[in-house]
Amino acid sequence: MDYYGSSLNNSYLAVHTDALCANIAAIEKTLSPGAEIIPVLKCDAYGLGLSLTAPALAALPGIRTFALAHVSEGLALRSLGIDKDVLILGNPLPHALPRAVRAHLTLTAGRLGLLPELAKLADAAGTDVTVQIKLDTGLHRAGVTVGEELDALLKELAAAGSRVRLLGVYSHFADTAKPALCREQVERFLRGAEQVERSGFSVPMRHICDSAGSEYYPEYHFDAVRLGRRLFMDHPTQPRGNIRECASWRSCITAVHRRAAGDKLGYGGVYTLDHDADIATVGVGYGDGLYLPLVEMHGDILVRGERRPLLACCMDQCMVDVTGMNVQVGEEVTFFGYDRAGHALLSQDVANFCGANEGCALTAALSQRVERIIEN
Repeated sequence: MDYYGSSLNNSYLAVHTDALCANIAAIEKTLSPGAEIIPVLKCDAYGLGLSLTAPALAALPGIRTFALAHVSEGLALRSLGIDKDVLILGNPLPHALPRAVRAHLTLTAGRLGLLPELAKLADAAGTDVTVQIKLDTGLHRAGVTVGEELDALLKELAAAGSRVRLLGVYSHFADTAKPALCREQVERFLRGAEQVERSGFSVPMRHICDSAGSEYYPEYHFDAVRLGRRLFMDHPTQPRGNIRECASWRSCITAVHRRAAGDKLGYGGVYTLDHDADIATVGVGYGDGLYLPLVEMHGDILVRGERRPLLACCMDQCMVDVTGMNVQVGEEVTFFGYDRAGHALLSQDVANFCGANEGCALTAALSQRVERIIEN
């Protein structure tokens, strides 16, 4: 594909939806019997593009539920024509509730007072509302605690009537690197699910595992696992080897200059050359989402399949040492993922080098100046 012949953007994120679907198939083989995958596509599918990834996933027969963070994201998914269940993970804001009810989004019941509001909206709209109860088992980010607070929520659920239907109960690990803590959370979670059932409600779905949890703890897969990062890239430090990275960020060289030792590069002269060098300017910078610590640590990008160091960065441009390569204006470079010849510089490796919170932090940071395209 001649991307630059059809677009004016300075860079693009190539999204490999065939790899994404292959990753789903690989993960399904590792799940406990009966467990299903809930793709988490928050933050525009971790920067890969909801409109590119969601239709590919919705076409898979094993995907019945999606999860997003905000009501606005759920509405964006609905606008794509996807009618599968959509779970909103965050506590919904009051002003968003009417639109959420009309769009038949499944809302998280993670605070007292929400269910009475939903019951009124459901009656007014003449429709049902579906919810999942979020239990706070130790992350202390959202949800109700097991015991008295959950009892109060269940009383609200009973009073809400038949228009408010419970689809599941879920929680989230606080630190998957601590098995004892995870075990405590699971025990608390199961007590909460039992408390719901003792109150007369069925629990069609129980889930607590995120991506790392699904990798570390197959015994906790239960009815479903919520996967974000694992859909798109392998584990950052203990790769399983069955997941292919699904995104490649590429741009082009816009200029090449010979610079002398002592010359300062970047706005404010943030880097001083210690040798004569050929310096290529590439047409992206921190305004496009280039991670500044990566530049400050002089991490590599791929130029003709070789790893070459970033030296400095401005909002719209960055500078790379290409000494001895005789590169030309218009040549493509790759910041992470795969170049078109198949050479790899995986986002997880880049993130490990510069201290980013996994490769999905790099993809999610890319601005709208970076065009998203499908490349299979």
